[in-house]
Amino acid sequence: MVFGFAMPVVAGFLLSAVATWTGLPGTTGWRLQLLFGFWLLARALLWLAPGMLPLAWLAEMSFILLLMFELTKRVWARRQWRNMLFPPVLLALALLSTASYWSADNPPLATRLHYGAIWMVTVLVVIIGGRVTPLFTGNRLGFKISPLPLWFDYLAIGSTVLIGLVTAILPWDKTGGVLSLLCLAGCAIHLIRLAHWQGWKTMGVPLLWSMHLAYLCIPLAMLGLALAGSDPVASKNVLHLLAVGTIGGMILSMMSRVSLGHTGRPLEVPAYLAWAFGLLMLAAVIRAFLPMLAVNLTPWAWRISAVLWIVVFALFLLRYFPILTRARVDAKSG
Repeated sequence: MVFGFAMPVVAGFLLSAVATWTGLPGTTGWRLQLLFGFWLLARALLWLAPGMLPLAWLAEMSFILLLMFELTKRVWARRQWRNMLFPPVLLALALLSTASYWSADNPPLATRLHYGAIWMVTVLVVIIGGRVTPLFTGNRLGFKISPLPLWFDYLAIGSTVLIGLVTAILPWDKTGGVLSLLCLAGCAIHLIRLAHWQGWKTMGVPLLWSMHLAYLCIPLAMLGLALAGSDPVASKNVLHLLAVGTIGGMILSMMSRVSLGHTGRPLEVPAYLAWAFGLLMLAAVIRAFLPMLAVNLTPWAWRISAVLWIVVFALFLLRYFPILTRARVDAKSG
């Protein structure tokens, strides 16, 4: 779910966005096919030939490193230092993926590394969401949201990176109070950031409130981890606020928006898709908190959240498959 699902979405967004940021031609043709081929090969090997881990790892690394190259060369050509934040995060994801492959016979360590990877994807949400959420909100509602000081944005990014590194490197019972303090500080920072974007004004616009809700799951997850302390089971459950709520929620919201914008359609969604945004948040809450009510409810948390996830993305396909398999309505190049 981290490297097979979230990473290709990250790749698609970054490769589309960097072409817009820099004004340079995007990744197309054989280079895009090669990128997709590496991702697909890693997935196929893990599924069909799990004994060939080294080859799957090589395909995975080729995918991530080629993505880094395509992104970095465009940003470097335009000297857009602000966008050089992305390559180090992608490199961290590559290192975490590598470590998890070579720790396959050590499940507790491999699990921590994957948790760290969830935090690194969350860092990308913090960076990208920190740009597009206030921009889209202000543009749609007709007012300007003044940017927070640059140092505050870096504080939000840095605190999330630190939490991710501590999560990946140290066992839960070895973090002491460090992780709890980091999470409490990060929670406060992200809540201030989110409040500045005035999400309460977006209630009538599903494509906006869904982004604000997805981002809200970041400070909520941090608060949950701080309260969980060194309890590995509680921490594992709370982490799904990020995996389902933040990452899944932001992916669904952004795909819903850009699929309309990139096909020349109005930025409006039917009522059932607004319900889908809400159901995904419900899946995150159930997966994170239902097991804490009673241990015997844990299997039900898995099943209910999984069914809700399937329903949500089936509703997305119902709306967007006809859109994405047809030409733009304005006859422009996609």
